Amino acid sequence: MNSSHHIPKKIRVAHRIKLERCQSWEEGFHVFDEESALAVEMALATGRPLLVRGEPGSGKSQLARAAAQELNRRFISEVITSTTEGQNLLWHYDPVARFHEAQMLAAEAAATALRQENWEEDNQADSEEIPSVPPQPEALSRKKSIRYKKKKILPQKRQHLFQAISAGAGRGFLPDRGSADLHPGNSISPGPFWWAIDCVSARQQIGRCRWPLYQPGFDLGFSLEEAAAQAQRGFVFLIDEIDKADSSLPNALLEVLGNGGFHVPLLNQTVRVPPGFASPLVIITTNEERELPPAFVRRCLVLHLRFDDEHYLRTWWNRQVTQRADQFHPDRALVKWLAERGELHFEHVFSVRVREKAAELLVRDRREAQQAGLIKPGQAEYLDLLRALRNMAAASSEQQQLALLEQISPYVFIKEAQE
Repeated sequence: MNSSHHIPKKIRVAHRIKLERCQSWEEGFHVFDEESALAVEMALATGRPLLVRGEPGSGKSQLARAAAQELNRRFISEVITSTTEGQNLLWHYDPVARFHEAQMLAAEAAATALRQENWEEDNQADSEEIPSVPPQPEALSRKKSIRYKKKKILPQKRQHLFQAISAGAGRGFLPDRGSADLHPGNSISPGPFWWAIDCVSARQQIGRCRWPLYQPGFDLGFSLEEAAAQAQRGFVFLIDEIDKADSSLPNALLEVLGNGGFHVPLLNQTVRVPPGFASPLVIITTNEERELPPAFVRRCLVLHLRFDDEHYLRTWWNRQVTQRADQFHPDRALVKWLAERGELHFEHVFSVRVREKAAELLVRDRREAQQAGLIKPGQAEYLDLLRALRNMAAASSEQQQLALLEQISPYVFIKEAQE
């Protein structure tokens, strides 16, 4: 090997990494090849986000999770949908909660004023002189008269209270603490990018926020000292399937991706990585369903995951040349590559023949789907097929497993509507 060839130092190459259960993610396994490991290390070295391109099921999202585990960093993920707004990745503002808070404060102040008015009337009534002439039998007692008087004016006071509540914070009913309680900062919750960049200030802000609209997928019961220790290790932030949103979302991230921080106008606060803290590793995935803005792509490093790419397969094949007597052929190499991945995920469960048979069925259906312009099954479908086989026929003989593969593979590989 060339002595100038760079070997990744922070990510282990060709090593079976067991991924622990995380948030909604199940346990799994991942193996970094040299290309993806180098891409992660380059993203760390440059501070640039890593844009991972590839077809669905090629392991793009899992790469981010595996990187977080290898680097001993906290993992945050956000799956993008057509309704996701770019600002919500930075911070959330909840005007409805603020309006509700104003109404509650107004009601509290009006109720306090009403209690004060009743108290003053009671004191005034108690201070009146009791008449020297005994009251007539048919006359009301003084106590009943006062109670009757209160009952008569109660509807009017209720109307007064209703008007005070409806007026909100602008009619002078708020106590002195109202201006602090209604500060916009009490209605701002930090988004995932804020947590990834500076989890200390995010922890402070979420403690201030009355009704958080976003919380990261981990326990928030840690102290600021623990948050600082976590910030020194850093975060891995996965923005998954960014191509699901329109161009306004990636355009809204240009500032944070280019400058490594962003400004929150309602707080007059700039969020950036504090000195001594690790910059986040941002990994963004796309299934190429929608073209991304050029200005956005320029701010990223790009990794292409194409497991059936001939150049990639030839490189992989040549590294195995001492173990392979066959001549290179793309389909044959893909079968061997998939069978190896199958062993990594289902160690000692299936024979080589069974794993290769499942891969041959996948390659056949991929070629047919490609020729027909249909959705191609990928690595995820291959692993789903082996998972189903394990759960349905793990104790069966090899011949029974091979026969079952033929029966169940269409349910996994053929997903287009049939005419």
